Amino acid sequence: MEDVAKIEESSIRLPAQYANEIYRNGESGMGYTIFTVVFADGTRQACVSGNAIDFIRYPIDKYPKDVAAVIPHEGRNDDPLVRSPEWYWCLYSE
Repeated sequence: MEDVAKIEESSIRLPAQYANEIYRNGESGMGYTIFTVVFADGTRQACVSGNAIDFIRYPIDKYPKDVAAVIPHEGRNDDPLVRSPEWYWCLYSE
């Protein structure tokens, strides 16, 4: 914890309302979750992650503000099925 210098919002975070929707729907399989992100312009991106789905790899020119919906458990056969970025737990105290 002593090594944490700064905490700020991430540009690859899935907006909380959509992440919570995916969490409410549970895992797609043992230890993984598949979901499709729908953007305001109608484009879609299928994502696969472990049990922490709060961060995704956005397509070029797409940002958290562009997310319009998520579809839990959809996208298993999409190409490409985008894997979540590598992440680490960081415990901190205020």
